[in-house]
Amino acid sequence: MAYAQWVIIHIINSFRSGTISVKNAQALWGKFYKDSNKDAEISSAEVSQITIPANGTADVAACGRSDASSGTEGTIDLYEDDTKICTIYWDCPWGSKSNHFEIRDRNSAAGYMVSNSPYNADSGALGKIDVEVARKG
Repeated sequence: MAYAQWVIIHIINSFRSGTISVKNAQALWGKFYKDSNKDAEISSAEVSQITIPANGTADVAACGRSDASSGTEGTIDLYEDDTKICTIYWDCPWGSKSNHFEIRDRNSAAGYMVSNSPYNADSGALGKIDVEVARKG
């Protein structure tokens, strides 16, 4: 039922050097999962240990719970060392006609540029969303 509500956030580190870390992962509704297997639930703590090396990628995947009338909603923060780059927020509710995906708290003052690919704003899954992080200089 709620497995139809899902998102895969495909994080692309476009830095020449430097590692991006996922921190403060929260699944407000639903759950995180790994390796395209919605039955392979992982904890917020495990998601918060994901790192993406320069010119590398990583996926953060979330979905609603099986046989539950709820979708997925949550946040993750992206960091370089101790510097926050941004917060990523998603809301893919069950039984709603609209989905939301936002890049919040962008740290453009530190030279970070964050962009995302189009996503499904209508009902159903948000889909796979590319989030590219670059740095000036």
